[in-house]
Amino acid sequence: MPEDLAEIRQDIARHAEALPQDVLKRPLTVEDAMALAVAHNLDARVKVLEEVLAAGKADLSLFSMLPELAAKGRWSKRGPRKLTTSKDIGTGTISNDYSTGEDVIGRTGDLTASWNLMDFGIAMVRADQEEDKMVLAAEKRRRAQHLLLQDVQAAYWKAVINEFANRKYASLEARLVQSVDDAETAERTKVGDPMQMLGHQRAIVDTMRQIAELQRQTSTAKADLAGHMGVPSANSFELAELKDDSFLAAEDLEATVEAMEATALANRPELKTEEVQFRIDRNDIRTELLKTLPGIGPFMGGHYDSNSFIKYNAWADAGTHVAWNLMDILSAPKRIGNAQTVAETTRARRLAMGMAVLTQVHVADIQYRHSLKEYRLTEQMAAIDRRISGLAAKSKQAGSGSAMEAIKAEASGMLSTLRRFILYSDLQGAKARLKAAQGIDHVPPSETFTDSLPPEATADAAPPTG
Repeated sequence: MPEDLAEIRQDIARHAEALPQDVLKRPLTVEDAMALAVAHNLDARVKVLEEVLAAGKADLSLFSMLPELAAKGRWSKRGPRKLTTSKDIGTGTISNDYSTGEDVIGRTGDLTASWNLMDFGIAMVRADQEEDKMVLAAEKRRRAQHLLLQDVQAAYWKAVINEFANRKYASLEARLVQSVDDAETAERTKVGDPMQMLGHQRAIVDTMRQIAELQRQTSTAKADLAGHMGVPSANSFELAELKDDSFLAAEDLEATVEAMEATALANRPELKTEEVQFRIDRNDIRTELLKTLPGIGPFMGGHYDSNSFIKYNAWADAGTHVAWNLMDILSAPKRIGNAQTVAETTRARRLAMGMAVLTQVHVADIQYRHSLKEYRLTEQMAAIDRRISGLAAKSKQAGSGSAMEAIKAEASGMLSTLRRFILYSDLQGAKARLKAAQGIDHVPPSETFTDSLPPEATADAAPPTG
């Protein structure tokens, strides 16, 4: 019997203790995050157990093809004894002499083996269906893993970019606030042009507002990443720090849309799922056809009766039994027609799914190309703003430029840099979506983390297909 459910917080704490603490103590790379998600994501664990369950049902279905072997025993005691008399049919005279043919205490036993050929045929079809259902569970697990890794990559890059951007902006934010305060003081004391001071305040505050909006877009990314990895708290791990932004390189797609379409149609788990479901539906039609046949099968048994009035207390018999439910013949056309409709529905759903897969590939391709274009333009703008900020700082040092212009240029440069970071994380998310749209499986690195599943579950789990 499984253990009783513990209090949910205890189960969460137990799961947290099972996580690889040595991995969580080091800065996590994106490969570390994906490996943790594959091994310890709780939704993914449910999919693994569903696959294990499907494999167990497939194994059990084989037993239904075996003949039935029934053993029965009976013990009885009667009181008063069963006494009978007789009546002469010719004269109608009833005898006054009572007799019995049974003992007061009786014991009987039977051991009979029987095999219904129709049930055997149906069991074979059902066994094939259970094998297909195991494949269904494996394909559903693959798709869940594709979506999980897509979300992990998107959340990881947003979280890393968020931490990097916060570090770069932390030193500038205090100076921006001080610049606004200085301009407000100059406005009140009429040291400078009030309109110019208000314009400076508005420009700096608007820039800070836009930076805060960009930070908000990535502020929850680390918490999302913790959930994907099966880690209860975002404070229990650190991400690998970015030393600089020189690595933020983006590459063009090498594959054509046509090649990606072919890859998606060959690999997407949803299409394979519909193909397997069609085989199951087709076997349902065969099952309905088999139900219209009579049940024919041999039987053989041994019997025992302790009644002392029987000459032979033990005997054996063998033969063939035939049973035919005529109502199955009457309902067969409806049942077969309904099973055919189910199969045709699956055929239509597979076609619709194929069209949806192609659409998803096209959408993911367009999103990636637009994200790449927007990122490169933002990268170019950030480079220009950095040069403007550098010139403004030099002008301030030479005495030909104002401090307000220098701080505004620096703030604009920081805004462009943050936009570039955010767009890079969006670009990585678009790249992950494009990979998931093609149904490409993630190839894990050489280092893998121990799964938290019970040993018997991982041992019985069938490997995903595809």
